[in-house]
Amino acid sequence: MKHTLLNPFEKYSEKQLIPFGLLFTIIGSFLAHLFNIRFDGVLDLHFAKNVSVLTPFIDNGITISLLFLTLLILGKYINKKTRVVDVFAVVIIARTPYYIVPITNINNFALQATEELIGINPNNLTLSAITVASLFIITVASITAFVWYITLLYNGFKVASNLKTTKHKILFAVAITVAEGLSKYALLLINQNTLL
Repeated sequence: MKHTLLNPFEKYSEKQLIPFGLLFTIIGSFLAHLFNIRFDGVLDLHFAKNVSVLTPFIDNGITISLLFLTLLILGKYINKKTRVVDVFAVVIIARTPYYIVPITNINNFALQATEELIGINPNNLTLSAITVASLFIITVASITAFVWYITLLYNGFKVASNLKTTKHKILFAVAITVAEGLSKYALLLINQNTLL
């Protein structure tokens, strides 16, 4: 079970993984709308106010597309036989842990807790027990989702591209960083022009 959760790419084909990845993307985007969260970068997610139905779908569309293109280019560089469908399956399956995080923001609870923390006077550190507990849960859920996401991305890309050397691993990290920067810039441009 643990192996399947961390590396389903060795057990299941892209024909099995892609429909699940697309379904999880739709469910995750809808949850993001319900619980007001933005997937505003390849690596980012943030709590927000009044997230429209369309916004998480646009966020996911941009971030998935740019991560897919960046990893496909790197995959072709590492191994010319890297297949488009394999990289696409990796990207959409790897993001599924992020779709659990919106549930921590029921009734904007996480957003209010983080706003309370940001607005606190550093000379008078007093937070309610509920706020501390909620911040702990949010932090654990976010870190777990992030580590799971990167683990899935790495394991899947390793299978898809036959990644082996230290140079390949460094280029993998660079590709994710480049995709993050591109996605932030693209979403910034879209936000400025459409006020998502």
